[in-house]
Amino acid sequence: MRPIVLTIAGSDPSSGAGIQADLKTIEATGGYAATVVTAITAQNTRGVARCSALAPDLVRDQLAAVWSDLRPASVKSGMLASEPIVRVVAERIRNERPRHYVLDPVMQSSDGFCLLSEAGVGALRRELIPLATLLTPNVDDVAALTGLDVRNVEEAERAGRRLMTLGCAAVLVKGGHYGGSQAIDLLVGPSGVREFSAERLAAPHTHGTGCVLSAAIATGLALGQSLEDAVASAKQVVTAAIRHGLPLGAGRGPVDPMHRHLPGRLHVITDETLQSRYSHLELAKLAAEGGADTIQLREKRQRPTSALVRWAREMAEGVRERGARLLVNDRVDVALEAQADGVHLGPRDLTPACARRMLGPRGLIGATANDLESALILAAAPIDYLGVGPIFGTSSKADPAASVGLEGLREIASAVALPVIAIGNISPQRVQGVILAGAHGVAVLSDVACHADPRQRVRQFVDALERVEEGASVAR
Repeated sequence: MRPIVLTIAGSDPSSGAGIQADLKTIEATGGYAATVVTAITAQNTRGVARCSALAPDLVRDQLAAVWSDLRPASVKSGMLASEPIVRVVAERIRNERPRHYVLDPVMQSSDGFCLLSEAGVGALRRELIPLATLLTPNVDDVAALTGLDVRNVEEAERAGRRLMTLGCAAVLVKGGHYGGSQAIDLLVGPSGVREFSAERLAAPHTHGTGCVLSAAIATGLALGQSLEDAVASAKQVVTAAIRHGLPLGAGRGPVDPMHRHLPGRLHVITDETLQSRYSHLELAKLAAEGGADTIQLREKRQRPTSALVRWAREMAEGVRERGARLLVNDRVDVALEAQADGVHLGPRDLTPACARRMLGPRGLIGATANDLESALILAAAPIDYLGVGPIFGTSSKADPAASVGLEGLREIASAVALPVIAIGNISPQRVQGVILAGAHGVAVLSDVACHADPRQRVRQFVDALERVEEGASVAR
């Protein structure tokens, strides 16, 4: 069962920030999002034009409706819009005492539109900050709350310690607004100070980063992660969301918190038992160079766990340099130890629920279904995609399941809300039919591994997928 994460925030009709960004992030990172709206804004990628706070009693009733029925595992708040709403939220947090409360003190938009009055800031400082498990201010928020300027890590630590005197358990001073080649967020808490660093991306589309970060932290806490682990996971989520920001609208487009939880379009599975020319690592690099966005390590022979972890770690590093991700087939422990991007589970492997608890919200999890019945069961599990097959039969397994066929694939894809990756004797010539039957992408094994030129064969699959996408764009 996914933990319930409550977000209390304003509505952004362009869905780049606010409650819409929170909802997407919570769902993408493994939680179930409950929402309480505090304000309605008129905004888009170019900025905020208008903001209207809801009546405080309506916010109070929304909070009561959620808590009387759903019992959130953690709470995150963003824009609260008015002093009365701040007091209403503080009253509910005091009464319910959620185990985790992440407070993102949204006071103005990135284009300078005021979203909370001075009286509201004072109420937030007095009533809400002392209740927070974690406060997540940016440098402008720090200045408003403490009068301190933050231009480097040393000043961030000083500001974090000052903010802790207001009563919160910990502070994450976000470093996105001061310079340097690294974006460094500084966690200041009772156990000391820790830096969370990522490459500063020269990305034009960054709308909603603060919302995504705080929502991902709240979800990590709800999943049972420690505060440091939740921040580390959320940092990865927001970095990927920035890297894959969406070029929508005429202004600063939204980040995409759902990107890393969508499976790739082309999964290439490595297997040394089908051919002896290439090792797992060599085949993985060739496939990534050819354009595969996801590599799966498949090893059915009995091998020491230490060897599997070493292979997976080397493969993960090798394919990431080429823009791809690594999934480990069957072995969640290996994926976790090697810091792979996720796992693909078979019917005899660890359950998806156990895998999700082990990997947390950042792990991409897929599972195999051979028919509609198993697909419907797995669709209710905490997985990110469904592998369906064999579509046209397979020669890579000694005792394969019955072929699903295009009609069976179409039936499954239309019945589940998850992306479907089709597998089983798929060639570039068959890609169009598979995608038109409802598959999100394809997984290939022997057709690439046993080909005379694996890299060139992967490029043929990529070209086939691009032709289908181009045809769909023209049709739209």
